[in-house]
Amino acid sequence: MAGRRTLLLMTSTLTARSSRQAFAFTAGRSALVPVPTISKRWMEADSGDQMPPINRVQKDVFSQIIDEYESEGRDASGYVVIDVRGEEEVAFTGKVSPNTYTLPLPLIAQEGAFNLDEDDFEEECGWAKPGLDETLVFTCKAGVRSNYAAQYAAMSGYSKLFDYIGGADEWFC
Repeated sequence: MAGRRTLLLMTSTLTARSSRQAFAFTAGRSALVPVPTISKRWMEADSGDQMPPINRVQKDVFSQIIDEYESEGRDASGYVVIDVRGEEEVAFTGKVSPNTYTLPLPLIAQEGAFNLDEDDFEEECGWAKPGLDETLVFTCKAGVRSNYAAQYAAMSGYSKLFDYIGGADEWFC
């Protein structure tokens, strides 16, 4: 377990930046703690600008987001909850909420889903493409693929990004 927490801390250090400062979760706490920023070229946008921060959240915050998303809907809440697991994985455990969209990571990474125009996105994915002003909330099995998906979204111009670090493993236990 300690190895996993260390990995999450390192991943958070590389991805969740705000005003040139990174944040990480301390083991056993849901609070964000500032840590030194580590700059990586692959983490920067094509123009050389830094990517927007990716807010990595634990189950309590994710649960609040889901509650608001389900009670108010996508438009009123401003959230778009996206599960990046494959269709088979989602069918095995179920969705984290009834209105969660499934968009497997290969469609994001290899097919460039967030770079498609609105019509092509809807034809490929089966739901309306999120607007750049919406807040994207990613989940997966264990928080790894969702982090990558948030990074791809950031590279595509999205700036309001959340990544649930517990994933389906934690959600359904």
